[in-house]
Amino acid sequence: MSIRLAVICLQFAVVALFSRSSVGTVRGAEDWPQFKFDSRHSGNVADRHVQTPLGLQAAIPLSDGVYTSPVVADGRIYAVDGSGVAFCIDAASFKVLWKTPTRGGLDNVNNVSSPAIAGPYLHFGTMSGFYCVLDRETGKIVREIDCRDPIFSAPAVSNGRAYFATLGSQVYCVEPNGEVIWSWDFVKEVIGFDGDRWSGEQWHKFKEGRVTWKDHFVCSRNLAMYDRTIVIPAGGRIVFLDDGGDTPKLRKVAEVPKFHGGEYPAAFGLSIGEDNSVYVQWHRRDNAGRTDILKLNGEEVETAIVPGTQTYIDTPGLMSFASVSLRGTDVYRVRPEESFGLCRHIPSPETHADPNIDRADEAKYAQYLGGYPSICPPILLKDQAVYGGLDGAVYVVPLPGDGEVWSFKTPFGRPITAPAAVFDGRICFGGEDGYLYILGPDGDAPLPTRNLAVHEIRSPLSGDFTDPKFNWYTNYGDMGCTNSNNQGLKPPLRMRWVRRVEGSVKHIPVCGGGRMYTHTAEGQIICVEQETGRLLWRRYFPGVYLSFTSPIYHEEKLLVPQAGIKQSRLRCLNAATGDLLWEAPFTGSPSWSRQFPPALHGNLAIYASGSGKMAPAGSEKAFIWRNSETPPTNEEVMSYIYSHNNPFYPQDSRPTVWAWDLDTGKLVWQKDFSDYGAGGNDCGVAMMDGTLYYSTYFGYQASLRRRRGQEDGVNGLTASINPITGEVNWLTTDYFVTAGCTVTARDGRLYLGGYNPARDGTKDRFIWCLDAKDGSLVWQSDPVESAVNVVTVGDKFIFSNAIRAQCHVFDKATGKITYRFDLDYNCTRFTVSGSFLMGPNMDMLDLSNGHKLVATGPAVDSRECLGSAVSNGRIFYISQASGLELSAVSGKDAKRLIPVWEQRSE
Repeated sequence: MSIRLAVICLQFAVVALFSRSSVGTVRGAEDWPQFKFDSRHSGNVADRHVQTPLGLQAAIPLSDGVYTSPVVADGRIYAVDGSGVAFCIDAASFKVLWKTPTRGGLDNVNNVSSPAIAGPYLHFGTMSGFYCVLDRETGKIVREIDCRDPIFSAPAVSNGRAYFATLGSQVYCVEPNGEVIWSWDFVKEVIGFDGDRWSGEQWHKFKEGRVTWKDHFVCSRNLAMYDRTIVIPAGGRIVFLDDGGDTPKLRKVAEVPKFHGGEYPAAFGLSIGEDNSVYVQWHRRDNAGRTDILKLNGEEVETAIVPGTQTYIDTPGLMSFASVSLRGTDVYRVRPEESFGLCRHIPSPETHADPNIDRADEAKYAQYLGGYPSICPPILLKDQAVYGGLDGAVYVVPLPGDGEVWSFKTPFGRPITAPAAVFDGRICFGGEDGYLYILGPDGDAPLPTRNLAVHEIRSPLSGDFTDPKFNWYTNYGDMGCTNSNNQGLKPPLRMRWVRRVEGSVKHIPVCGGGRMYTHTAEGQIICVEQETGRLLWRRYFPGVYLSFTSPIYHEEKLLVPQAGIKQSRLRCLNAATGDLLWEAPFTGSPSWSRQFPPALHGNLAIYASGSGKMAPAGSEKAFIWRNSETPPTNEEVMSYIYSHNNPFYPQDSRPTVWAWDLDTGKLVWQKDFSDYGAGGNDCGVAMMDGTLYYSTYFGYQASLRRRRGQEDGVNGLTASINPITGEVNWLTTDYFVTAGCTVTARDGRLYLGGYNPARDGTKDRFIWCLDAKDGSLVWQSDPVESAVNVVTVGDKFIFSNAIRAQCHVFDKATGKITYRFDLDYNCTRFTVSGSFLMGPNMDMLDLSNGHKLVATGPAVDSRECLGSAVSNGRIFYISQASGLELSAVSGKDAKRLIPVWEQRSE
């Protein structure tokens, strides 16, 4: 140990000793010093226990929703809410002793950096880019470290020091009083970029092209540490950094092993075990994720997997979005899945040691312990686990797995998403309703009745495009699915805000009423302010399974089709509060092309899909991803997420269109097109001039049909429908979407694309343009490799793209390809605003200038499935794999709407 380090440790010990008298000692009281109790974030507190049932001792209103964990020291509770306001509460009287706001005003939102105790000081980071050190006695800010970078990670306190990382992966080591000892920058040291990491123009200049997953750099989850080693989840890689006293020492930049792809994945949680093994909960793409174990042995990293945690699109189970908790080699984790809640994973020699095993038997290697679906890491007590559910209840679960689960339900039903603190037989936790709750064995306080109205907008939209006509209110922009608008977008761009998302997404966020809405594939519906990104409300519905469907906003209603293997529901929510207004059943798989939401006409909501029995992997191996299932009765079962490549539809898959009353959810009419063929899930709907247009694909494998005794039949259909009655105006089986694409309607024409050739025995693929009056062909495009997601029809351009290949611009009059280019994107769902093509990682290309790349980055995503969209003059982007949402502005808005981490009064 160096002399300086020994002095530091001695100083910290003395400070800690005297802090008890200076802050106020409570004899026999238990402390809770940091997130998940220790710097490893193991969540393992085996010497504590709570005796249920517990009662409410206090519910203390804070100034915003609570997304951080409280800490406890010397008889005081400390909490930081979403607006970055720190509170100190007497643990006996529950009186608020002080509260301290941090810089940033109304833009300082979504604070997720949980506080930590360091002697007489309270440490935490803020969205505004300041790391704050407060005097615990008075609440006075004694030091601010201006990082000019949002801080999402909670500090880790160990060895008499505190360590934290910014969202941009700058790592700091500080004294208890906040004095900076050293700092280290992943972006500079590993990626080699020395510019503004939040500037698309500077990334473009540095790359001389676009950013990719190799440039992914964000640290959006918590770092942790053991001994003198800090472990940082930075840009899809795991960094081992040693505290060398006065300077840091980089030991290793480790990579998660390949599993359904080799790109750097996103870490959704990081914990360290007793033997210094690092447990990383990660996601790469399309529900492909698991919990991996990385252990630094000398200068090499040994890897293993936690059995039963692997997920993919054709295996049972959804991903987890929280760090695991650890006791010995047993792993405890939660995930947002019905009948899962809390689970214990028990290592197995044959799977634990083999990183190549793709699919473990979860029933064999995992034990469900109880409780509700969750994104909140569990706390492990002596013989209990404590965690918060997405239903707004806190759960106490017996660890043996054979006792009764006890729960306490908060009154407003808002989720609990940050882990609790457990001390003196009590549980303290914050809720997204804005209250800090304290439960104890003698609690008899009444439940709070005052709704703190966290859901209310505090920062309304401003600027030239606030009118509702500028809303991107549906996944494809408008009822015609044109996927385009024109709102004066022009470079340069400037970041406006960024926030964390605990879910995976396959659609473009939608906007309305000054809010932005996102539906995760696991069943969460998330609403934030467009202006600041501030979380307004979050709702979760069980039974949703890899539902890639999108919401639609309409006159303060939000409609979301949520699909699952056992049931599917169209849900209508109050767009301002998230309260459920009604729900109605529908059938079918969401699949890849089902990003489209309902179409609306008058007082009707209209939706389309198929039906039939479904399973994670279907019964027909030729038309699924990898694994087939043999049903007990040998009936045909459809793979829930099937390949675009001529999907097989069982005979009981019936193409159906529904219409519901928008006020009540009552079914008004239903149209079944199964006389023409089996299928219906690969389809689309659009509205134009008061008429509904429906197009669906049945596949074209004639030989497969004959083998099952079916007639060859047609391969799909397109229909014009009266939206009020469901009566068909005209129908054609000559032209239709061909999987993975919706129908586009604009200016009296329909545009049909897709993944497949239209007919068996051909290789050519086309876009068809039809006359909407009668379904006759106006033109057939030049051949394309495919036309996925949607055919974009703007004022000047018709655009489509193929998976992993060509992008095309077409002549509107003839369908001739006027421009073809290849940017080697993967399966990007682009949008168009004016002449700009909006891509992943905030990429922006000028179609009027030879697809010139105008801006690229920041590289926050490890996958390229989604681009951005423009609504109300702003750019909104959500990462498909990496759990982040971003907004940017341009033109004059870029001068006035400065991100909170750059707002400084000189």
